Amino acid sequence: MDIFNQMFTRSKTSPLQRNYDIEYEIKYHTNLITNKGFEIISNIQNEEFKLILYRHFYDDTPKDKEKTIILGLRVITMKGILYPDPVLKAFFNDDFTEISLADIDIEEYLSNYGFGSILLSTLIEIAKNRKINSISGWISNVDIDHIERLVHFYKKHNFEVILDDNKKDILKIGILRWQLK
Repeated sequence: MDIFNQMFTRSKTSPLQRNYDIEYEIKYHTNLITNKGFEIISNIQNEEFKLILYRHFYDDTPKDKEKTIILGLRVITMKGILYPDPVLKAFFNDDFTEISLADIDIEEYLSNYGFGSILLSTLIEIAKNRKINSISGWISNVDIDHIERLVHFYKKHNFEVILDDNKKDILKIGILRWQLK
């Protein structure tokens, strides 16, 4: 890879702390993540990946008053840690009756492994646990090149997807809405 690509690529694999010792790696990254102010939600394992699902909380805000929802997945393989972590960002509205989905950020090389589904399902569980009946959001124009994949993804998670065909808004090309049934 030339120096230009190395400078501007975000995807990378970081070596394991101890070769072939996944259990050590899970403990190491669990401590690393919790020391940065994140709470571990769960560890998920399959044959290919070991995942640490986490959520960020601010130290000075009680958990039930935290308006920001930042969920992430640390992806651990026998070859190393895959970066950057897939991340979901969302926000509670002022009276904690609705959640606005801001972004699900997953590098292309980490797509189609179910990481977005894990993050979005966790957000839906947070909504249900907080007795919130709806999640809303929109599809950005930057996602136009994979719009079919996004529509399929959100519909799979019971979101209503309304695409805007008249393109008056240069940033927003679709609206998302999930309702508790």
